[in-house]
Amino acid sequence: MKDIYELFNDMDVDLSEFQEVEGDELERARVKKMVREKITQSESGGLKKRKRSTALAAAAAIVILTAGIGGLGMAFPAYAKEVPVVGDIFRFLDAGRSGVYDLYKESALDIDMVKADNGIEVTLNQGVYDGKTLALTYTIKTSQDFGENPFLNSNLDVDFADGIAGSEGLKMVSPGVYVGQSNYTFFSEKENRDRISFRWSVSGLTNMDEESGDAERKTTACRLNYSVSLKALDYKVLDVAENRDVAQQVAISLQRLSATPINTILYYAEEVPSDLVNSVQMAWEIKDDLGNVYAYNENGGQGKISGEMLKMEYVLTFNHLDPRAKTLFITPTLKLVHTQGGGVAIAENGEETPLVYKGLPKGMAAGEWTMKQVSIDISSLQ
Repeated sequence: MKDIYELFNDMDVDLSEFQEVEGDELERARVKKMVREKITQSESGGLKKRKRSTALAAAAAIVILTAGIGGLGMAFPAYAKEVPVVGDIFRFLDAGRSGVYDLYKESALDIDMVKADNGIEVTLNQGVYDGKTLALTYTIKTSQDFGENPFLNSNLDVDFADGIAGSEGLKMVSPGVYVGQSNYTFFSEKENRDRISFRWSVSGLTNMDEESGDAERKTTACRLNYSVSLKALDYKVLDVAENRDVAQQVAISLQRLSATPINTILYYAEEVPSDLVNSVQMAWEIKDDLGNVYAYNENGGQGKISGEMLKMEYVLTFNHLDPRAKTLFITPTLKLVHTQGGGVAIAENGEETPLVYKGLPKGMAAGEWTMKQVSIDISSLQ
């Protein structure tokens, strides 16, 4: 999908027919951002650490939420008709760090719905649904000061999911103008769907700058609701042959791959002793037979407690496969770390019991263990 500037480039025009006019503040901000992106070096790579917040449920489903988002982008204004402030929000927010979102805009569907309340205007710009994860981009305009990286109080409702894991990112483009991206991964008995209908609601915006203490972080409330239906991208699914491996009592099994025109989705199972749940981190090396290394984002997971084990299914999203590649090599690395914190156990009747984590169990040491590499023939996905 070409943005308006690419369309201008394709036009055969006589420059003498045009009259120069001064660009507005938003357009100047967009150009400045683009120039800075061109001269800023990408951040160095390395193993990615899993960020988890876990809700343990006795005989109840568990959903793990992942925090943070690799990339975001933006477009503009009921339905918006203005020139986009940021041509590609997905890549703008990623800032070249991972490249996972490089192809998203090409397949994204324009939504361009604008709602405003209590001095906050939110444009829901685009959406992409790959059959498992929904990615939304949006633009916020306000006359109030919410700092550099505010938090958008939002919620997404669907009628089919047993659980939802997600992440959100928001970034200031110019004073009073922000762009953001939210990802939602759905867990249900039917894993992949051809279409999704959802209701996205925004209830407020909060200034999260560090200099503002928790007591000063006041939320400006608003009531904005968007009802949308999107068609899923085409996808192919490949089941992965048995490959279970165990390190330090933690078992990992790759289950299947799903390939779309913009990304690849890896489903994997993890079994962890209940006393290690909050000490486990996983990192992944994903490469192909051509030497390509694929960056990835973690999309959370869900599962249940079975005896003394927590059995989870997780989802990773990584770059679109190189069409020339024939074999994919995936190597998991287990990390055990000392952690302190808390959580909550939720019984079937809804009763909540606070939990306190005090690091690794006696006899267990922190460290890293590279697990068995799995080779996958991906010819059928190309």
